[in-house]
Amino acid sequence: MTQPWLTFALIFAAGWLGYGVRVTLGALRGREGLRRLGVRGTRTEGEVVRGPRREGDVVHSAQVRYRAGPQEQTYRRAPLNADRHVLQVGYAVVVRYDPADPRRVVVVRTQASFSPCTYLVCGVVLCSFGVGLGVWSLV
Repeated sequence: MTQPWLTFALIFAAGWLGYGVRVTLGALRGREGLRRLGVRGTRTEGEVVRGPRREGDVVHSAQVRYRAGPQEQTYRRAPLNADRHVLQVGYAVVVRYDPADPRRVVVVRTQASFSPCTYLVCGVVLCSFGVGLGVWSLV
């Protein structure tokens, strides 16, 4: 092969494209929680008050405490998408709840993660970078 740099550039571009696809798919899985809620929801902040625990064969989800509803009541509920986030006791979380039923809640992000929209933008930028690098190396 007369141009070994071309092989290296194409492998490098494929790596960035693959990583971008991985980040984008992770972001789309993260947005699944909003689909489970069924409505856009109202955004509020909360805190994880109980982590996931196992009692025999039964696994209990983590519980989040948040203020919601017209009277700003405090709820302590298990999120619909608790399996998608690492929820440790004391973590600050951003949640969305259904205004018609404030007991239905999903976690948007935790203090250890970003929102799915941020991951989606980063994934698309990484994919674009990989494709652009591949095209540039072939030109």
